[in-house]
Amino acid sequence: MSAGRTASTSRFAPAPPRNFILPALLLLVSERPGYGYELVPRLQELGLDHVDRPAVYRALSQLEQDGLVLPTAQNPTAGQARRVYGITTDGERTLRDWMGVVKSEHDHLSQVLRRYLATGTTDSVLAEVEGGWSTALGSGWSSVSPTSPTHRRPEAVDDAAWPPDHPPAPSFPLDPFDASVLTTGRDHREPLPAASTERRCFRLIPDRSAVLIEVRSTVGPLSFGAIGVTGTVEATVVDGAVWTDGPASAALEVDLTGLRSGNSLYDAELLRRIEARRYPTATVELLECAPGDAESRYLLKGRLTFHRVTRPVQGTIRVAPGPGGRLVITGEQVFDIRDFAIPSPTVLMLRIFPDVRVHLHAEAEAEEPPVDGAADG
Repeated sequence: MSAGRTASTSRFAPAPPRNFILPALLLLVSERPGYGYELVPRLQELGLDHVDRPAVYRALSQLEQDGLVLPTAQNPTAGQARRVYGITTDGERTLRDWMGVVKSEHDHLSQVLRRYLATGTTDSVLAEVEGGWSTALGSGWSSVSPTSPTHRRPEAVDDAAWPPDHPPAPSFPLDPFDASVLTTGRDHREPLPAASTERRCFRLIPDRSAVLIEVRSTVGPLSFGAIGVTGTVEATVVDGAVWTDGPASAALEVDLTGLRSGNSLYDAELLRRIEARRYPTATVELLECAPGDAESRYLLKGRLTFHRVTRPVQGTIRVAPGPGGRLVITGEQVFDIRDFAIPSPTVLMLRIFPDVRVHLHAEAEAEEPPVDGAADG
């Protein structure tokens, strides 16, 4: 594809498989016999929205010629006799073979999706949130995360309450000078080179920023995602890396009413349980930042306000340079929802366990002009 070509003009425009109408019709008439006009909306329920009535009639004729379906005449209340199709014995065997092909293709395509998600690009995260892929792919995780204090009582939030079989909460140097070397290799005690530093305000790009919440349930993993995270980050940038010796400042906001899983029943129940109408946003305020143990990783302390409850939080994020001078911010943390006065919810007949994993993927672009007092040296 040439650089100036868009997806809408490409000959490789996305489209569903063309021949799937044949096994789909066999499946439908195996469930119950049907006639052409009535089968169109049933095909749409399977996601074949592009199929029209002439295509259905042509496919039924082909299946009839192959001996896979057999029509019977039924008299309507008015007009000519209606041809109602049912599946034959040969059709049942062919449908079984087709389902083997569908299963194989499903496995192969699922692998393609997993590899795409593993790229970790912004667009792959946005696609996952939009499509509810984690739930569809069954992307599970361990029953008890090593960073999740799942046995804590709701009122116990300090480190001492962590059970002995879990590692302690990660420690953070209260004085950023305690961590001697940044990812750039400079010592914190070196004076900042004024010519290469400036304190900037970066604003999150909502349509490039998303949060994904993974939960465990009695029937397997589910995920709820929302695109449109907003907020600002103030940071001193040294040769393209974040310098942590200055005061940390960041505030993020998530619109909880936008959480979606791809299943409208699950979505409605989740929003009801977390009282999203009454408490529509979750906010994160950054208090401290220190360099982590790997390149572009940082240790953070802050406050999370969710469901009218504010709790101290800490974790690790990665900040990497993006296109056009942007910052790409990624991280994840496990929370116990009982700490925020939310009982472990039951969605329909499913029980959701209290430890949930939250992924953040955000892009932020610098505002102009730089923050006052940026290059003091």
